[in-house]
Amino acid sequence: MGAVSALSLLLAGCGGGGGGDAATPASGGVQVAPAPSPTPSPSPTPAPSPSPSPTPTPTPGPAPTPTGGWAASAAALFTTQPDVPDCRPGTLTQSVRDDVLVRLNAIRALHRLPAVTYSSADDEAATQAALMMAANGQLSHTPPSTWKCYTTLGANGAGTSNLYGGLISPYLAYYTEDMYLGGWLTETSNLIANNVGHRRWMLDPFLGKISYGRVAQVLADGSRTDAAAMKVVSFTGGVAVPGNLPPFVAYPYGDYPARYFDTSSLLSFTVIADTTQRGGANATVDFSKAAIAVSDGTSALTVSNVSYDNVGYAVPNNLQFNVAGLKAGVTYSVKITGVGVRGVATDYSYTFRIVS
Repeated sequence: MGAVSALSLLLAGCGGGGGGDAATPASGGVQVAPAPSPTPSPSPTPAPSPSPSPTPTPTPGPAPTPTGGWAASAAALFTTQPDVPDCRPGTLTQSVRDDVLVRLNAIRALHRLPAVTYSSADDEAATQAALMMAANGQLSHTPPSTWKCYTTLGANGAGTSNLYGGLISPYLAYYTEDMYLGGWLTETSNLIANNVGHRRWMLDPFLGKISYGRVAQVLADGSRTDAAAMKVVSFTGGVAVPGNLPPFVAYPYGDYPARYFDTSSLLSFTVIADTTQRGGANATVDFSKAAIAVSDGTSALTVSNVSYDNVGYAVPNNLQFNVAGLKAGVTYSVKITGVGVRGVATDYSYTFRIVS
């Protein structure tokens, strides 16, 4: 299966620069709303082991295929059906939330990142956020109190979650949770230039926990509405700082499933210079003198659209770039040289291959 297509959903996440919500796209389009929150701080802060070692990288399970029509697929998500016009989100099955957690952790394992746990205590915030997006047919991390189904809890969830959906249409395509994860990873539908904020939260070494909410319903007039929220920060009880972190997070990395990548995707690279916190030395990594080289073993590929930042969306350093001519089944080597880490020029190298 190829990378996730835009279909008829809107996409937003707790990541990326810019201000305000993107304009409403044309039919079938996709938009991204940037996150309003600064860098969060995890707690507590135990001392991690100094030398990270790779963890096994299991392949994520196959992409599920929806069976039946849109209404049947949506109804199967819930033990109690939602009633969006009456501001009732329904009850999402535990199996849906379990599926999101398993698939996310399989993706994180591909990047040598520790697994996260599930925070049921924060489910309601994610659920109320999803309800607000579904009820209003829009996406916002700062929804106004005039919105249908507005709640303070839902607004808090909207400001601390990756969001997907936010469209009311009789032609809305059905997305599985695996497709949501793919959309957040590839970022190909992100209209904010060089924004990989959703991906950065999913691949945040310090993520620790997630919660997930989704609301999907066929309305009385035949229109469909669907929205999801995956909470990625500000959890009840906080999160523990993980140990045994890798020295960097690269996307893609190693053998990478094609459904989680698109040849037009920005590749990205984040240095883990401080394994005790998101900030610290991570916030001072300097890519201004870095050089990027990508090879297929025979020839060099063209690297373009290079940008970098120290913005506090998850780990506050990120280098991103496009590579021309990428193909599935080919092993590519990436060398990134001259990265300033604690004042020292540092070089990195890794390989990746897009696989079916």
